[in-house]
Amino acid sequence: MMVSGVPEAVAAVQPLLDAMASNAPVVGDAPGDGQRFKIVNQLLCGVHIAAAGEALALADSMGLDRAQVHEVLGTGAAASFMFGDRGGRMVAEAFDDVRSALDIFVKDMGLVGEAARTVHQETPLASTAEQLYLRGHRAGLSRKDDSVVYRILRADA
Repeated sequence: MMVSGVPEAVAAVQPLLDAMASNAPVVGDAPGDGQRFKIVNQLLCGVHIAAAGEALALADSMGLDRAQVHEVLGTGAAASFMFGDRGGRMVAEAFDDVRSALDIFVKDMGLVGEAARTVHQETPLASTAEQLYLRGHRAGLSRKDDSVVYRILRADA
C-alpha cells in the first residue's frame, strides 16, 4: 500500500493504515501520488511477468529444461521477484492456481498506458506487455493466473 496526503491527514489515519498493511510508505503530499506510484509499480510488474514468460518460452523452444533455467537464472543477475514467483508457476504450468488473474494486468497495463499518454511519455515495453495480456484475454484466459503468459507465448509450439 502506498499512501499520499498532507502529514496531518496521514497522521489522523495512521492507526487504520497500520491495521490494513504491514508497510504503507508515504510517497507524497499531493492527492493521487500514491496511485501514480502504483501505476509505476504495475508497469514494472507487468513487464517482468511478460519477460519471465518470454524467457522461459525461449528456453523451452531451444530445448532447455525450463525448471533448470528457472533454478539457475533465478539466483543470478536475471533474478527478480516475478521471475521467481511467476516463473515457478510457469515451469509447473500451474495456471489454474490463480493468485493474480490475467485480467488484472489487462486492467493495470491499460492504466499504465493511459497515464503515460497523459504525460506524453513513451512506454514501449509496457505497451508490448499489454498486448500479450490482451491476447490472453481474447483467448479466454482472463481468469487464469497471470503466469499463463508462458502458455500464450508457447501456443504456436
